[in-house]
Amino acid sequence: MKYADLHLHTNASDGTCNPKEVVKRFAEAGFSAISITDHDTVSSIDDAISMGEKLEIEVIPGIEFSTIYEQKIEVHILGYYIKWQDNKLKKTIDELIDKRKIRGEKIIKKLNNIGINIDKEDVFRLAGSNFIGRLHIARVMLEKGYIKSISEAFTEKFMGRGGRAYVERLKMEPKEAIELILELDGIPVIAHPAIYEWGPFIDEKIINEFADYGLMGIEVFYPYHSEEIKDYYFRLTRKYNMLVTGGSDFHGEGTGRDDVGVIKLPMYFVDKMKERIQRK
Repeated sequence: MKYADLHLHTNASDGTCNPKEVVKRFAEAGFSAISITDHDTVSSIDDAISMGEKLEIEVIPGIEFSTIYEQKIEVHILGYYIKWQDNKLKKTIDELIDKRKIRGEKIIKKLNNIGINIDKEDVFRLAGSNFIGRLHIARVMLEKGYIKSISEAFTEKFMGRGGRAYVERLKMEPKEAIELILELDGIPVIAHPAIYEWGPFIDEKIINEFADYGLMGIEVFYPYHSEEIKDYYFRLTRKYNMLVTGGSDFHGEGTGRDDVGVIKLPMYFVDKMKERIQRK
């Protein structure tokens, strides 16, 4: 059977592998298609597509937008088959990266105030770009011996929600992300609806509301979704005529999300996405 993984991150956002390495790993594992869905950036897509052509694996251009619903619930919106070179998207991404940078600098300052002596140059060096997130800061903390594991950085002791160095980041609203993806001729999908660092289970009420905005799919297959959860979201995809997607949320070594093949989405579901694109 042919299969896909539609949720992968590279070092263009908070992953640890460059896009060519990611494509190579999944091609060698026998995947027929993957999607690079970095957080709020598309800078890895060109390299990934180029590598995919060499290794004969389809690379679907994607993105994962971090959004906030009703000013309290974090929701991630995936976009597939987007026009990743669109000027409006580039402008939006530049604004989001600026917000991440400002937030990162505030977190570093708070960490400094509690005796964690790291500086932003260390974080930018490790990130390799202007895109910095809490994971990059956590990796520097680990490198310098302030924590014993990456997960420790995301507790209330440090950068977890409500923690001593936590800083809220300004985010798009889900409606904005969904509408932007549609403008880019893409397919908007809600990511891992039952699994968030905080916030409630994404239930039918929210799915129904997002459907009115133009949401076209639900990420049903996810490493931490139980059979019961998958069945629940399968029923919602049928009720609202939505697409079924799935992915591993691969981030690479040292992140706790480095298993290749933990999710193998049958290509049937990718074919359904292509059919929906053709009907748009």
